[in-house]
Amino acid sequence: MIGALLTLPGASYLAALDRLAKLDYAPAVTVVIVLCFNVVMLALLEVPIIAFTVAPERTPQAISRLQAWGGAHGRRYAIRGFAAVGCALVIKGVIGLIA
Repeated sequence: MIGALLTLPGASYLAALDRLAKLDYAPAVTVVIVLCFNVVMLALLEVPIIAFTVAPERTPQAISRLQAWGGAHGRRYAIRGFAAVGCALVIKGVIGLIA
């Protein structure tokens, strides 16, 4: 039930579909892009379901290891990721000022 509620289309999904429609790709390309977009968007729901289906006895231990790794290293990678996004935004702003 919760998974169904989480997969309801939100504003960002509808905005992405609107932008995709404006690109005017061929129908087959549009279908592939929408499918790929949904796979990425739903990965947090799909990966655990697939993992529990394929290896139900190993999945809880793998999740525990991933949580432990995230607790130990998550802050470092989050800082690096946000710094990269910040640098990209500063560069975009500087280019906007020059152009």
